Amino acid sequence: MSAVANRLVVYYQTHYKNGAFVSPLPLIGYVTHLLLAAFHLNMGNVGPDIVHLNDFMPSDAYFAPMWPEIAMMQGNGTKVLGMLGGAAPGTYECLVDELFDVYYPPLKDVITDYNLDGMDLDVEQWVSPETIMRIILTLKADFGDDFIITLAPVASALTEGGNLSGFNYIELEAEAGHLIDFYNAQFYSGFGTFFPEDQYVDIIEYEQGIDPSRITATVLTNPQNGYGYVSVGHVAESIGHLMERYGTGWGGVGGWEYFNSLPDANEPWYWAQTMHQAMKVTKENIERKQREEKERKEKEEALEGRSDRETGTVKPPRVRSRFFKDVAVEA
Repeated sequence: MSAVANRLVVYYQTHYKNGAFVSPLPLIGYVTHLLLAAFHLNMGNVGPDIVHLNDFMPSDAYFAPMWPEIAMMQGNGTKVLGMLGGAAPGTYECLVDELFDVYYPPLKDVITDYNLDGMDLDVEQWVSPETIMRIILTLKADFGDDFIITLAPVASALTEGGNLSGFNYIELEAEAGHLIDFYNAQFYSGFGTFFPEDQYVDIIEYEQGIDPSRITATVLTNPQNGYGYVSVGHVAESIGHLMERYGTGWGGVGGWEYFNSLPDANEPWYWAQTMHQAMKVTKENIERKQREEKERKEKEEALEGRSDRETGTVKPPRVRSRFFKDVAVEA
């Protein structure tokens, strides 16, 4: 399983602003993953009414403008995942063993009916390791290896610090990392910050480590969305530092949430465009430096070979010592 490098993940929870539908279409070409939030399971409800997208069933007329645009985004290459859970409690209580066969099937139906590409498991209540494993294994069994599964821990949980989920993410990674495409780590609300980027580095270097291609740094797009906002410029600066450190295969950045993203809340897609451009320019600069370094070495080798031919110099063979570096043997 290979995670998409330089991901740009945007959470799409608020679908109307001042009574007007907030279209996700301007994100096409910039966002790799749109996370449709937030799906909840409602204990005590029956049938299709078990699953709500925020306050309504997904089939409600409230979402009539949204679903065609979601399909258009998918048709243009954006992966659309459902975000399950979040701050509202109760969803994962419906998925314990004794209730799983009642509350999971309606969720499966929603994933199928709306052709979702994956699920982002945002666990912000105590959940047992056995429950989260069963959810992951069942989703993979039902929808196949190409179905994207991500988790959204607070950033500190990835170094066994503050954790809202109950289970241990380091232990989960060791047991089921091959089933988890990537983590959308929350670098805000007192659980982390993305500027400076030291905490991101700590996560990569912690114990067995998680490959940087599998860590999305999720940040707030507006200080109104929570505590710990980092400006667009500082996020872009950290992106540059991390790509220089980890290469062009670095994971990416995510934003909570879309509708009021700065620097212009009236044009919220500009945040995504800015992040996309930051990763694109940094990648191009890294690749240019790599090409220049390769060309420099090739020129040096060519000049060295030309000089040897002109002087008739024959380089002595080198033999490998058991205890020392290669040594030249005098002719």
